[in-house]
Amino acid sequence: MVNAARVKRKLPSLLVDNCSNIKNKKGWNAFMRSRYRLEQFKKRNPEKCNFLINRLVVDLNELELEL
Repeated sequence: MVNAARVKRKLPSLLVDNCSNIKNKKGWNAFMRSRYRLEQFKKRNPEKCNFLINRLVVDLNELELEL
């Protein structure tokens, strides 16, 4: 089973490549920018955001079952 709360927490890092290293300034800035944009999207369109996250969780569950 895929944990929906963990997907919500990890979504910004899934969207940005090479953001795990704080020394890499470009990757860190991209991560923070994507995190901020996601928070703004959640504030402005909560229904759409919840729908997309739920759809992502369903797709990940299907993928896990196939494996």
